[in-house]
Amino acid sequence: MAKWGPKTWAVSSQKVVALQDLSFSYSQVADNNTSTEEKKTTNERGTELFPLSFTTTLHSGAGVDVRAEIESWKALVTKVNYFYLGGRQLGPKLQLRKVSVGSVKTDDSGRIRLATLSFEFKEYDPDTTSVKVNTSALKVKASKTTKAQKKKTNTAVKKAAKKTIKVGDYVKPTGKKYATDQTIPAWVKQRSHKVSQIKESQNRVLLGHPNGINSWVYLSEVTLV
Repeated sequence: MAKWGPKTWAVSSQKVVALQDLSFSYSQVADNNTSTEEKKTTNERGTELFPLSFTTTLHSGAGVDVRAEIESWKALVTKVNYFYLGGRQLGPKLQLRKVSVGSVKTDDSGRIRLATLSFEFKEYDPDTTSVKVNTSALKVKASKTTKAQKKKTNTAVKKAAKKTIKVGDYVKPTGKKYATDQTIPAWVKQRSHKVSQIKESQNRVLLGHPNGINSWVYLSEVTLV
């Protein structure tokens, strides 16, 4: 019926491990473009990382060692494999991000007889994911570095939102570096530059295109003149 790495979901006379509530989606990543210089109103950014989720009910009466199965899934969190449904690959290579255990029922001896497992998978992209393959945990949380970067970005965007800068305005850079990480020369900060394009979602603004400095700086690090 279905397979991911060493795990299979199938119904037979000896064992019943069924896959339920399968869900996945395809969505585009895009942001608005406020430039009026012959640009599209939307900048395409490709697609979101492919997500996949489903549930499985484990029952000892169906030939399953429920406790052992839960422990084996714990060891597989963050592992990467292809998912097959009906013998055909579904989606790209997927990383197991989270396994949740619920609806647990035990017998008088404390042995788990029934449990529902919920699985969350995500397309694995080593260039963007902060969840390393060798991490082992039932619940995977964002790294401290990722949280700090997200907080910094959100703060910068909030500051940028307070400005009333628009395309055609003249501004002066106040930061130390361009958005491309090069150092901004002193003479650039001493002059005013025309705003050519704004990307609020990325906290960036293009100055002096095409006849000026033609450089991206952070929207939160410019002042109106």
